[in-house]
Amino acid sequence: MVTNRSPERKKMSALESKILPLARELVRVKKQAEAMGLFTHHRELLECSGCDLVEDVAFDGRLMTYHRKSEDYSDSGLRFERLNNTTFRCPVCKTRLKATML
Repeated sequence: MVTNRSPERKKMSALESKILPLARELVRVKKQAEAMGLFTHHRELLECSGCDLVEDVAFDGRLMTYHRKSEDYSDSGLRFERLNNTTFRCPVCKTRLKATML
């Protein structure tokens, strides 16, 4: 593996040296947004195939869930449980779902 300290690592170009701090800042801001409960669009929104629970994003960027057949589209407070990087479990019917990562 080539790291920044490896002798094989070529000297950064001027463009790379400008982009690297920006990329690091984006990673920091993304982590901060996730900690605040904002959805960062790193995966597709989940829709349970076993019941009618679906995810959506509220106007303020927060992840929410509601029952599709409900006339009230307010947040149910339920959240899909993350089992690993791509698998989630529905909090209602326990169906396992594979998330499409973006």
